[in-house]
Amino acid sequence: MKPFLWTILIGSLCGIFLFYVWGKVDGVRAGYELDALLQKKAALEQEHERLRIRFSQLTSPERIASEAGKKLKLRAPSTGQVYLVNGNAEPGTPAFSGAGSSEDPPLRLAQRK
Repeated sequence: MKPFLWTILIGSLCGIFLFYVWGKVDGVRAGYELDALLQKKAALEQEHERLRIRFSQLTSPERIASEAGKKLKLRAPSTGQVYLVNGNAEPGTPAFSGAGSSEDPPLRLAQRK
């Protein structure tokens, strides 16, 4: 064969070989990137679960009541301090009552002594 045809043949084989190797290398790189992203996802899911538990602990009614007593010196109102207020009271009528409507429960107010 002529040297020109050999050059084209060798060039074509080199091009095919380079394209094949590039595809394999790119596949391996994508695999490593996928593995790193999966590890990051797992770490973020663990962090989310930890933060969800912490949020649940911080917003528990028992903890809030405890912190209100310790830091703000608040305490539960005594029996004589709580009044039920009807939220549907018309202007000019007494707002204090023992029972609200069945749709809107009465509001609880505490009075300071």
